[in-house]
Amino acid sequence: MGMEIVTEYWHQILVLVGAIVVAVRLEAEVKSLRKDIEDIKKRDTYVETVRLRAEVDVLNKQISGLWDFANSLRDRFKNGNGHS
Repeated sequence: MGMEIVTEYWHQILVLVGAIVVAVRLEAEVKSLRKDIEDIKKRDTYVETVRLRAEVDVLNKQISGLWDFANSLRDRFKNGNGHS
């Protein structure tokens, strides 16, 4: 009787085993893709941080330049009433 069930339902058993194999492979692929997505997010965050840091450095230099210019104007007006 046991062999009779196998011979009668072998195609359903084969489909079931195939579905299990496909499900396991898909699960592994999903895990791999999720890891890749996390790596990409980390990399994008790092690139964005570096880019923003460069912008902040440029802005700090510009602000320093403006303060130096304002201080030199103040000194010019203070020391000579605006005449060089």
